[in-house]
Amino acid sequence: MDLDFQPLEPGNFAASLTAQLRDMVAQGKLVRGDRLPSSRQLAKRLNVARGTVISALETLVAEGVLEAQHGSGTFVSGACAATALIDAPNAPLGVRDLTPDVDTATAEAINFQPCRPSLELFPQVEWRRCVADAASARPSSDYGDPQGELELRVAIAAYLCRARGLDIEADQIIITNGAIGAIDLVGRQYLSPGDRCVMENPGYPLGRQVLAGHGATIHDAAVDADGMLTDQLPTGAPSVQLAYLTPSHQFPTGGRLSLQRRRELLDWACEQRVLLLEDDYDGEFRYDMAPLPPMIAMAPCGHVLYLGTFSKTLFPSLRIGYAAGDRRIVQRLSALRVATDYQTNTIMQRALARFIASGQFERHVQKMRRFYARKRKRLQTAVETSGVPGRLVGMQSGLDALLQLDSALSATSVADRASLQGVKVVPIARYAGQRGVADNALVLGYAALSDEQITRGIEILAQILND
Repeated sequence: MDLDFQPLEPGNFAASLTAQLRDMVAQGKLVRGDRLPSSRQLAKRLNVARGTVISALETLVAEGVLEAQHGSGTFVSGACAATALIDAPNAPLGVRDLTPDVDTATAEAINFQPCRPSLELFPQVEWRRCVADAASARPSSDYGDPQGELELRVAIAAYLCRARGLDIEADQIIITNGAIGAIDLVGRQYLSPGDRCVMENPGYPLGRQVLAGHGATIHDAAVDADGMLTDQLPTGAPSVQLAYLTPSHQFPTGGRLSLQRRRELLDWACEQRVLLLEDDYDGEFRYDMAPLPPMIAMAPCGHVLYLGTFSKTLFPSLRIGYAAGDRRIVQRLSALRVATDYQTNTIMQRALARFIASGQFERHVQKMRRFYARKRKRLQTAVETSGVPGRLVGMQSGLDALLQLDSALSATSVADRASLQGVKVVPIARYAGQRGVADNALVLGYAALSDEQITRGIEILAQILND
């Protein structure tokens, strides 16, 4: 099959490929029943990681544009006719077709996708009480403060003081729709087309996509067990505006930015006048190590914006996060927010404020820390006893781990075979930037799985790897 691909959009390969394939279906270049080349063939032809191709195909399967038939390949589905509406003659001009670069829901019975918290022990009764209490208050005829409800900002500031040792006041915090809402606000405020942003590689793909969507050119910085490699930070022209990183628990490798590199990164940010986005997305869950101080606590020049979210500690659909830092930065973001989504749902903010102030939040976090530590132990035991030829790393904190495979093995191939047996695992190449990364590690999110699922999933991986 001769498919005429255009050059993929830099920094956004998966979304660009998704859009091109969708357009081919809409324009009739691909029709119902057509079989696509294999992911390996497409990756070789387009000179991208195979994980990038798989991500694009999975998105189109989820949309119903394509259908995957185990053992046969990927075909244009019968539902593709609806897609033709995208290019209908009367469609609005200038519409940008964007496919979010996120891990989509899958059909596998055992799902090791990362960043999925367990809701098994969630204190439903206490949370319902807080929501009911917040909803019973008389509503206001005003839109509310775009910086966020004061009682929630006060509760978060007090929590950060207790849990992180941060001396943060309520007026230094803005409430957002999750951490991605904060990244989007910062991108809108600070980025112009062509500006450079530094991101970890591998790293957070949706954050990369959002910053690239604001016109940024992404500079990939590799990571190791001690976090981002500071010797890969650019200096000189063109200048860097932003750097996004996950220093407490690097996503997805699980490393932690060492104290020496934190100092080097802060020195660089001050000298180059770069704003650092410190995403502490699951910092509550630490197991075998004492916490290092957040970078914002070490930053005398005010060049750090600290991002937090309740997606991992409570549940993702709550959609509440926050950014904390220099008052001038927060004020600018607050003013900009009036022209975007104004503010996060007031009732949910007030409910969360009550949940934190009552002590329920910290009790839940402590309980879940013990709960996840047991899950983590079960994963370690399963790997040790099943004969998996790999090494677990990045286990000191968070909700996922990295299974390092022999350099000769393809994690993407292993993931494909595991999917056919009902196990979803994610190759690390899925989170790679433009430079790519070695395809010899699997990201294993274990928090939302039962002990039996963890054991069985690892047994299936062992069979595949030892076959």
